[in-house]
Amino acid sequence: MNQKDFINTLGLSASGLFIPKHLAERKPAKIYDNYVRGLKHYRFLDCKDQIKEGDELTLQPEPENQYDRYAISVHWQGNRMGFIAAYENVVLANMMRQGVYLSSFVSQIAPKLYPFNALAVEVFAELIIAKPPLLEYFANERADDSDDYYRKL
Repeated sequence: MNQKDFINTLGLSASGLFIPKHLAERKPAKIYDNYVRGLKHYRFLDCKDQIKEGDELTLQPEPENQYDRYAISVHWQGNRMGFIAAYENVVLANMMRQGVYLSSFVSQIAPKLYPFNALAVEVFAELIIAKPPLLEYFANERADDSDDYYRKL
């Protein structure tokens, strides 16, 4: 595998490198979109008339949760709404434990249509995508044979 393919495979983000703006762009990628679980057990009923689609939500990992070590609670303006489904939270929890910043928003709110699935959350991770100058530099170089181009800029 040449360095260009390697960088594309990693999306540049896994290397932990700082890449100047003219060499790469940041782009949000939706990685999750589903209903929040446990709405009736938390503050959703108190807040349902105030929450709107597009509102920012906060995800909080709960590794000490007695029922699920991968538990992620979902909050709106400091109020716990519920949890990411237990059968879907492992990857998100592991990403958060590794320091990946995930942004989250209300993707659907429909309390009258779906009383137990009234709130849906969409989660985004940030991708770093190489621009042509960086890709062209590495096009014919193997990773071990190439200078650290990004450090020279």
